[in-house]
Amino acid sequence: LIHFGQIISYESRDMKNLIVVALVGALVAYATVRWTATSDTTGVSAQESAFERVMRTKTLRCGYALWPPKAVMKDPKTGELKGIFVDIAEAMAQALDLKLVWAEETGWGSYIESLSANRFDVFCAPLWRNAERGKLISYTTPLAYSAMHFYVRKNDTRFDADLSILNNPQYKLATMDGEISHMVARRFFPKAQQLSIPQLADISQLLLNVDTGKADGVFLEPSLALDYSLKNPGKIKQVTKEPYQVFPNSFGVLLGEAKLKEMLDSALVELINQGEIDRIIARHEPDRSIFMPVQKPYVYVEPTPLK
Repeated sequence: LIHFGQIISYESRDMKNLIVVALVGALVAYATVRWTATSDTTGVSAQESAFERVMRTKTLRCGYALWPPKAVMKDPKTGELKGIFVDIAEAMAQALDLKLVWAEETGWGSYIESLSANRFDVFCAPLWRNAERGKLISYTTPLAYSAMHFYVRKNDTRFDADLSILNNPQYKLATMDGEISHMVARRFFPKAQQLSIPQLADISQLLLNVDTGKADGVFLEPSLALDYSLKNPGKIKQVTKEPYQVFPNSFGVLLGEAKLKEMLDSALVELINQGEIDRIIARHEPDRSIFMPVQKPYVYVEPTPLK
């Protein structure tokens, strides 16, 4: 600084001004770089994850889509949610000592956008694990398994021997936008036409479209078909003897929310090992033919008898 002052003292007024301007410019540039770096770092750290938000608020916000008659239902008068996966979600939150809020009803094709927009933390209706959604969603441990079958009108025998003939423009499949019926039709029967309904439509409309001849058939899980046949006996039939596909039912969080998934899994595995999830499902579905139980990861061996 002394040396610098000596230089300044010998320079002309113009030179002094030039040096002052240069110094001020350098300081401004340095401050700008420091502020930008700090701002960027702060911005990243300030972007709260779903896990951090849940831990801070002690609240778990669930999104859901309706799946009657037993998985997720809403009372039209009170708005109260009921069903197998409603009870499981509430038991999970209780085990984690978290308040559960049913934040938003959404569609099967739009719940990922709602998760991305932070409108809820976890999708608490049953999701069928598949590769296409797995690019965006992280699934919790399976809670039960569901079979998918093919359904047609009662007297329709065209597909009894071979489902592959469905892959033809002369046939039309009933589908719901973004739902598994749509994915199966697009992937395995791309040449078939689709008669699609919106995501928030009553899912029983799929079977009604088959029943009334608007569509030739639909890929669906058995509880919906059973409920429809009880209300409309003698109208539809199940073509497939063995399931066309079998899917695990899981809850879902955004891909990358590993801490949140691990926390949920800890509670769900505890509930599975305690037998609580089996008891919840059995209360709604005693024969367990719709939501099939998860196989235990061990073989029980009785302890040596006490002396």
